[in-house]
Amino acid sequence: CKAIDDIEEFVVFDSGSQKYKFKDQILNAYCTTKENGVKGECDNESLKLSSSFIALLENFKSIDDEKSEDDKLAQYAILWLSYKTKQNPNIEYVKGTVYDILKQNNWFIELSEFIDDKKDIMGFHFLFLKRLYELLKGICDTINKCSDSSNSDECIKSAKKCSDLYRACIVQLPWAEICNPYCSVLSNLKKDYDKFRENNKNLPELTPPEGIKSCEDFCKNLGQRLYADQPTIEGTKQVTTNEISLPGPPVTPA
Repeated sequence: CKAIDDIEEFVVFDSGSQKYKFKDQILNAYCTTKENGVKGECDNESLKLSSSFIALLENFKSIDDEKSEDDKLAQYAILWLSYKTKQNPNIEYVKGTVYDILKQNNWFIELSEFIDDKKDIMGFHFLFLKRLYELLKGICDTINKCSDSSNSDECIKSAKKCSDLYRACIVQLPWAEICNPYCSVLSNLKKDYDKFRENNKNLPELTPPEGIKSCEDFCKNLGQRLYADQPTIEGTKQVTTNEISLPGPPVTPA
């Protein structure tokens, strides 16, 4: 959480100039090196974003040396990058935007082992990424607000907000091939909250809406029902989504 808080403080989008500004010049360390071998400054907004993303990953790794956490931390970095990218109205946010931003940086090759298998997550519609990032920030806010006492009104209110955000993430989960990777991110967020809650049992649990066992189970059942309800029209299967009753209005990914 500290890494997320720090990067958010150091990378600011200025609405006046319509540009990102670094409050810590160390973020320039991951800008593309110039032809003469001299490290340069990030000279466009995409490079500023990609450099910040790399710095966040490196910060994550310096805090947690466990290799098993790499996938999760890369997921969280992607959530932050999508949120920060969307702040700039001059960047058209479409399915491949986040991945394309990272590819512009010469450091991309060094990150390939962390990034290539995360393309499906980067391809989520922004609304899905936004909800997941809001839950991530909500968990971090809860940890910060409960640092002194988990019995304070502010702490409990923040934890209840996390519970609401978690249910919203399940109710409005994506369909088709991105459903499983979406649940993977959500599951990691829940595990981190549960780990914090182990020493704060008075805080509410993150539970799915009534009638839903888990994100993964809902995803599986939804897929089965979609395939079962597909009518065959002139030999072509088409999905009839309006016949499926869901706990909330899912959003079709772009």
